[in-house]
Amino acid sequence: MTELSDLELIDQLSATFEKNPEMPELQEASLEPETPDEHQKPLSPTLEALEPTRRPSQEVVCATCPNSVWFASKAEVKGYCRVMYLVTWSSKEPNEILMCDGTALT
Repeated sequence: MTELSDLELIDQLSATFEKNPEMPELQEASLEPETPDEHQKPLSPTLEALEPTRRPSQEVVCATCPNSVWFASKAEVKGYCRVMYLVTWSSKEPNEILMCDGTALT
């Protein structure tokens, strides 16, 4: 059995695609970031249980990220990121992270 070179393999695959016109076309990926739904509830039971004034704004991506761990005391609310290994948001120092790849790493 003879191994095909990379170019021969590419030519062979191209010919296969040309013979099958019913193949679905690939859709172009959107480069626009997804915006959170304004009425989307937080995934965290901790954030859901808090008064809305103690929660981060809906624009903060960590508020709905499955990789965020939220905890609250009487004095402060904090969100810890299990991907970046750091506190990403706290009520004393609110960091408005609007986009992050961590939401795709579930």
